[in-house]
Amino acid sequence: MVVLTAGLARKPGMSRDDLLKKNEEIVAACTAGIMKYSKNPYIVVVTNPLDAMCEVARRVSKLPKNKVVGMAGILDTARMRAFISMETGYAMSNIHATVLGGHGDTMVPLPRYSTIAGVPITELLPPRRSRRS
Repeated sequence: MVVLTAGLARKPGMSRDDLLKKNEEIVAACTAGIMKYSKNPYIVVVTNPLDAMCEVARRVSKLPKNKVVGMAGILDTARMRAFISMETGYAMSNIHATVLGGHGDTMVPLPRYSTIAGVPITELLPPRRSRRS
């Protein structure tokens, strides 16, 4: 298993699209290096923009799609848990959150399936606050 974290960090004012071309070159070069030294690896991509970088790694590696995955759901879930904690004052250790979709603008938080100590946040927050994304 190889965790691929190589890439530039997004700078203030830089969009994910701006980052795309720069990190595409870096991820492609790193993936070529991985394949040079690993015969049949699993690659976990962490580089942003994540979905696009997973495709770059898959294309360059020529591995089956189930062997190249991205790691963003945990980060997005942790962010949602932090926002719920800030809004409610409850400790993050008591909060479970659910998000779906691609990392970035297509991510969808699911308040109905997010809980504090097992209670859905939709029952703990006023409706206007629990629908906010």
